[in-house]
Amino acid sequence: MARPDHASASEIQTYLTGIDYPASKQQLADHAERQGAPLGVRTVLDALPDDEYSGPAAVSRAVGAVE
Repeated sequence: MARPDHASASEIQTYLTGIDYPASKQQLADHAERQGAPLGVRTVLDALPDDEYSGPAAVSRAVGAVE
């Protein structure tokens, strides 16, 4: 069962569509919020390391490490 405070990497990518990479953790979170991301997506993005992400694959790897 899905937890409301969690989101998969593929769900997170849905809310990052259109972002320009490289992007910082804060830029990812801000973009997702502007796209209407639910709590689970925002929670996972907030848990990512404070880093610069080169693209969707780098974000997905970081999300996998958080899970």
